[in-house]
Amino acid sequence: MADTIIQNVRFDERGLIPAILQDAATSEIVALCYMDSASLAKTLKTGQTEFLTGDDLQSGEGAAHRLLDVRVNTDGGSLTVLIERENGPPSEKRPVSLLRALEHSPKSRSTEVSLVDVGSMEFGLGLNKLYGLIAERKEKRPEGSYTTYLFNSGLDKILKKIAEESGEVIIAAKNASQREIVSELADLLYHLIVLMVERDVGFAEINDELTRRAAPGARQKEQE
Repeated sequence: MADTIIQNVRFDERGLIPAILQDAATSEIVALCYMDSASLAKTLKTGQTEFLTGDDLQSGEGAAHRLLDVRVNTDGGSLTVLIERENGPPSEKRPVSLLRALEHSPKSRSTEVSLVDVGSMEFGLGLNKLYGLIAERKEKRPEGSYTTYLFNSGLDKILKKIAEESGEVIIAAKNASQREIVSELADLLYHLIVLMVERDVGFAEINDELTRRAAPGARQKEQE
């Protein structure tokens, strides 16, 4: 099942996404690798690239490079990972250009660097994992599970819990305890995801709607 996380990153049915490893200084393509959600999160957290290697795609450390940027390509199903290498590859291992006339074209170089917010990525991965777990609970209905209880109780019960948790968030926000508001927000998010699963709403749909609203002139058009 393809997973959709922040910024429309989509993993394939194996839970993998192709990652084009590129030297930011030279624009050279170092390799075509694969990442899963765990290796992607670790790469962003540590600043060191980590990919799945080998024919069986088992986890491996691979070559360590300093991470500069991770960019989601327009298809949403692949990444470009910009890295910095302390020492470039031996000259005999450098890629050979078939279009030397374009080798020094300004269009071949990217000067834009926008570092990924690691905390946001980990948050998105966590929400995506929670969504999958809740969807599994709905399908299998294991005994003794609170999530099973909510689905068995029906939509009205889920909505009632969301109303209760929303009120508790408001109360927590009025108090001075940071830990309390974090806890109540987590409870509210959990119940909102239960509602999303119940009504078959995915994160991609919400992201599309937020993107639409953020587009230039979108708010003005809605008010007209």
